[in-house]
Amino acid sequence: MRRIIGTIIGLVLAIALIDGAWEFAERWFPAAIASDASDQEMLARFVMAMPLAGQAIIAAGWLLAGLIGAFAALRIGQWRPAGWIVAIVLAAAGVWNLTQLAQPFWLQGATLVLPLLGVWLAERHFHRARPGDPLIS
Repeated sequence: MRRIIGTIIGLVLAIALIDGAWEFAERWFPAAIASDASDQEMLARFVMAMPLAGQAIIAAGWLLAGLIGAFAALRIGQWRPAGWIVAIVLAAAGVWNLTQLAQPFWLQGATLVLPLLGVWLAERHFHRARPGDPLIS
């Protein structure tokens, strides 16, 4: 049960970080055009017109989603595949994002590569908790 809960918490954190990065970028770099998230053509024009710093915030969100989501899943679940489950879901979300929204080429690559890099870093720096560590019953 711990593995499932850890994986779900990692996925929720990852998706929240991606959404937060989008909101942060939209707040710092508001669109000159009225953007409605339900209109994909308008959203695509908004992303293409966004300054490089705003696009970098979105890319950083994808990296942090992989890193923090996977680390949380690994730490809570104490199960190495949990991090890679987060990676697979983030990669699928990235592919879906690419099919739904026009983005600059570099941001398309970042959407696919950065979450996997984040998961790899989380896996590399993860260590199993010892009795007495936080998050251990």
